[in-house]
Formats: sequence, C-alpha cells, structure tokens
Amino acid sequence: MGAYFMYPAYVWPVCVACCMGGAYNVVYAFGFGYGLAMTANGVMGYIHFDPTRFKDNWSVVTRYSHIVGYASYGVRLFSFLLQRHLSESYTTKAADMQQKSDKMTLGSKLFISLFVGSLMSLYHAGLYYHLNSKKSPTFVTYCGILLWMTGLAIETVSDQQKLTAKQYDPNSFVSTGLYSYCRHPNYLGEMMYHVGMFLNAAPSCQTWLEVLMSAAAPGAMTWVMFGATKGLESRQLAKYGKDMAYIAYKADTPSLFPRFF
Repeated sequence: MGAYFMYPAYVWPVCVACCMGGAYNVVYAFGFGYGLAMTANGVMGYIHFDPTRFKDNWSVVTRYSHIVGYASYGVRLFSFLLQRHLSESYTTKAADMQQKSDKMTLGSKLFISLFVGSLMSLYHAGLYYHLNSKKSPTFVTYCGILLWMTGLAIETVSDQQKLTAKQYDPNSFVSTGLYSYCRHPNYLGEMMYHVGMFLNAAPSCQTWLEVLMSAAAPGAMTWVMFGATKGLESRQLAKYGKDMAYIAYKADTPSLFPRFF
C-alpha cells in the first residue's frame, strides 16, 4: 500500500489538490491552482533530486535550473494573480467570473479541477526524466534553459506592464512597453517558457515514449495559449473595433511575433 504514496506516484494527488480551488471558482483551477501545482512540481523535484549521482557540475546545474524554472514560474504566476485579483481595476471582471462559475454545477467544476491537476502532474514527467537520467547536458539543453528564462522574463514584465496600465485606465487597450512590439507579449513569453522547458528535458530522455511524455503538457499549454490569443483577439476587436487608435495599433503591431525590421 505504501508504494502508492512513493515518488513519483504522489505527484498526481498533490497537483490535483493544488487545483481544487476550482470547486469554488473554476478560474482558480486554471490560475491559482496552476501556479501552486507548478511550484509543487519544483519542490517535489528538489526533495528527490540526488546531485551526488553526477560527476560533472554542469549536469547538476542544469537539473537545478529545471527545478528552479518550475518553482519560479509557479510562484511568479500565483503572486501576479493575487496582485491582480486584489486590484480595483479587476474587481468587475472578478465578480463576473465568479457569477459564471456559480452557475456551473459542482460536478463540472470538480471535473475541470481534476483535469487541470492531472495536466499539471503530467508536466512533472519532463523534470522526473531529467533528474533521473545520467545523460550530460547538450546544446539543446542550454537552448531550452535560455528560452524558458527569456520567456519567463517577457511574461513577467509584460503582465506587470498590462496590470499597471489597466489600473491607470481600465477601459483602454495597452500599447506601450513590450506591447509596442506585439499585441500579446505575455502569451508569447508563456509559449517560449513551455517550449524551453521541453527542450530542457528532451535530451535526457531515454526513449521516444519519454520524449512524448515530456512534450505532452508543454505542448498542450502552448496550444492553449494559441487558443487564448485568438479568443482575446476576438474580445478586443468587439470592445475596441470602433476605436481608430486600436485599428491603427492592430494594423501596425503583429499579434505574437515582433517585427524588428
């Protein structure tokens, strides 16, 4: 019986528990629960990582960077969402989301929370394979680290810029800072983070099944962000479509990938 509670078997119930706030407000599963689960993934990896198995320092450093990448992403996301949730500019939207959640059945909210928690536990696969493989880091590993670090930095800065701008003028679109290079830099940063995390793990995989398992959750989250971009595009067009300044901004500024020339 005890084997069922050994690492990594307990990763799934821990991640699901982190997302159970969705039973109250389904958005909490996607937001706060997502952040808590990613933090928990990093902590669980750190607890069970044995650096003495490796003879070279870079193997240890790259694996610690993987752990830090999970935990720092989770802490950053949770703290940002809390800051946004408490801001006056977000009060109306938060109340609207709570009303929509209240109309859902408890069963539906529990199913969504379970699904998100399961996806977050699957995200642990890449970290697990990386920590338990004895393969040395490759060029792809370092590219992955650089990509997720850059993506996390872009997402952090752009989220904060948007929050600040919305506090100043909640009814206007954001076109300054990183938003002057593309319309959704926060989504671009998150996609870079997920792709980077996969590249960080992939070279340490022993089989193609491990590669696919490592790619599953980052790939799903990247796909979700593409969908979120399209959804936000539609909402912004409905809200600002008659604003000539927005029309000009949309025409001159790419959606996701900046044009530097």
